[in-house]
Amino acid sequence: MTPSTTISISPPKLLTYKAYLEEGEINRRYDIIDGERKEMANPTEDHQDITFRLATLLHAYGKRTGLGKMTISPQDVLIRRNPLRTRQPDVLFISTERRARNRPSNDPAPMSPAPELVIEVVSTSETEQILNAKIADYCLVEVEEVWIVRPALQTVEVQRLTSGGAVSVATYGSGETVKSLAFPELAVFVNAIFAA
Repeated sequence: MTPSTTISISPPKLLTYKAYLEEGEINRRYDIIDGERKEMANPTEDHQDITFRLATLLHAYGKRTGLGKMTISPQDVLIRRNPLRTRQPDVLFISTERRARNRPSNDPAPMSPAPELVIEVVSTSETEQILNAKIADYCLVEVEEVWIVRPALQTVEVQRLTSGGAVSVATYGSGETVKSLAFPELAVFVNAIFAA
């Protein structure tokens, strides 16, 4: 008879806000969910092209109006400190006012307060459950609006976010212009997002 072997599997060490700040810059895409880093799948070239076009359009809008600043992933948005939870939208736009209340631009701490507008380009590997969990988190930190970009359909859905949840306002397709809720002067031609 052989002695029984007990295998002990210890739970993963959860990341605290303090440890997160001390670990230095990490140039990878991930969300932190209740202290656990969840790596995101490597984006496709199509995903990156769409993200780049959106970032370029929002950057130009920010420069032209002076109303805010565009940032791209990886950029952590703080959802809560304990247990630590952060999200990394593909593109975000934060007003000059909220940016002034944020950490300095050379500080790698997560963004808090959150931006008014976040954009999620839906990946082929992303389920509706994952997307809805992200949107629920954005509702908790006063993100006002999310654009859900669906490359397969070539559409952009605009949702208004409140502490009570998300409400779909409009879905824009080819030949139409996406209109922002949080930044009324911001309008983006859908064809410019998906142009080859």
